[in-house]
Amino acid sequence: MANFYAGFGRQEITPRVGGRMVGYGNRSHGSEGVHDRLMARVMVWEANGQRVAVCSVEMCYVAEPRIEAIRAAVARRARVPAEAVFVCTTHTHSGPHDADADNWERPLAELVADAAEQAVARLQPAHIGAAYGALLNHSINRRWMHYPVDPAIGVIRLDDATGHPLGLFTNYACHAVVLGYDNYLISGDWPGHAARLIEAELGGDAICLFSQGGCGDVNPLTDAVRAQMVSGRPIHALGQVSTYHGAPDDPTTWNIGDRGGGTFAESEALGVAFSGEVLRVMHSIRTVDAAQGIWTRHVMVDAALAPEDPRGPIPEMMLTVERPERREGQALPLEVMALGVHGPGIIMVGEPGEIFTETAVAFKRDLHLMGYTMPLVVGYANGWQTYLPPASAFPDGGYEVNWARFMGFSPQFQERVWVALQPVAAGGATHPR
Repeated sequence: MANFYAGFGRQEITPRVGGRMVGYGNRSHGSEGVHDRLMARVMVWEANGQRVAVCSVEMCYVAEPRIEAIRAAVARRARVPAEAVFVCTTHTHSGPHDADADNWERPLAELVADAAEQAVARLQPAHIGAAYGALLNHSINRRWMHYPVDPAIGVIRLDDATGHPLGLFTNYACHAVVLGYDNYLISGDWPGHAARLIEAELGGDAICLFSQGGCGDVNPLTDAVRAQMVSGRPIHALGQVSTYHGAPDDPTTWNIGDRGGGTFAESEALGVAFSGEVLRVMHSIRTVDAAQGIWTRHVMVDAALAPEDPRGPIPEMMLTVERPERREGQALPLEVMALGVHGPGIIMVGEPGEIFTETAVAFKRDLHLMGYTMPLVVGYANGWQTYLPPASAFPDGGYEVNWARFMGFSPQFQERVWVALQPVAAGGATHPR
């Protein structure tokens, strides 16, 4: 008798044309059309009476009120406990604002629940396996060009009883900003193109979910970016944290954060590269029955400044932005969710914002040492709290750190996450390598 079941579902969430787009602050108007349709993709796992749902939504982010609505809708319609619903976004900067309910004829939460309902209807005996790949030379650290990026691609494969793929869950760290502020067509950017390519290759009803890793300081390395890097012009990192190949005050300086001019051809090229590596890795994976079970845990981690934390100035660019009301000494609890599968040694750790490469790589390394064969760190998960940098990034300042300061977050937040996560992960790592 089978002990582990899996099912996948997919539902279109393309918004109306003309609505507000999110991801850049310098767009002058709403969307002008649709280049490619946006999707919500859901996989549901069931083992030993427990059921979890993982939802990947092709949007820039989904804030906590909408996360709560999605969890409630999935719980009601797919019979998955709300606390066992893990929601992440692909972080496309060419999609709709999650708070604009009139983007859709039906609520976004119900559309995601449509996909979850499909996944439950398709539950069947399944085997699961996972492996890493690597995608090199397609991403760049946008704060310090000579700093590391994380090239790892995580792939989780689910097969039916005959060994045919039911679907995949993938993870990679690279901002979905091939398309810039001058694009007014709705698009899933490169992750959306990659998912469509993978699903076409798998055929049938197979579905591929995408999740972002530690991409808070990582941008795509496209042909246009490469051309700028060898053009002889000075280059500013995003937020002018660093300058390369010239003087900071040179008027010809180009900024890595300037995504104007990004093309759909470049987006498709990155999608092709990613999908090719995913498919290569997928064919190497040996799947097994996850008879030993699945588990989820939530920890609330205080992001608030401690009395000893340095107080940085609020940047001028944010003085006109409505700042969250914070009282001195008030806790700022943020949800960190872990989801694991015994046997294959899989763990996903989701944080509600933009995680840096340094954090994701360190967490994955330490989780490996605890016995996990497939640790994944997922950003933009179960909420949206802008940037969540490590302590080492705060002295440099810059765009991402400025957002964290604006939100009132402590430089010690990621250290607190690991302290809270350790006992949770240790409890799940009962079947080491």
